Amino acid sequence: MDGFIIDKEGPQGLFAVFEDDGETGFLYVYDPEEEENNKIIKHVQIYNDSKKLKLKEDDVIVTWNSDGDKCGVIILGGLRGIIDLKNNREGRIFMEERDKKTISDKEWLSGFNEFQK
Repeated sequence: MDGFIIDKEGPQGLFAVFEDDGETGFLYVYDPEEEENNKIIKHVQIYNDSKKLKLKEDDVIVTWNSDGDKCGVIILGGLRGIIDLKNNREGRIFMEERDKKTISDKEWLSGFNEFQK
């Protein structure tokens, strides 16, 4: 079973993590200081067929917005998933193909400077 994990530290010691476990891809926010067993605060599934998508670690970037209240995953150059901590919500463009469909809503993209036009 192949797979990979990419993380990026964010505000208040939280980490945005993208994990491909060889089957499924998830973006989640992880709190290493959480006392309980489940240290994952929020998560969103991005895809469920790793073998078909044939993604590599180099195809994926984990990022935080400029305010530090949203994290996202960029896959093949497009933003595919966002966790908005401030508004307690998740958004995604579910990947079934290696296509160019990405999140384009201005409200969701707010603060991700690389996607501001």
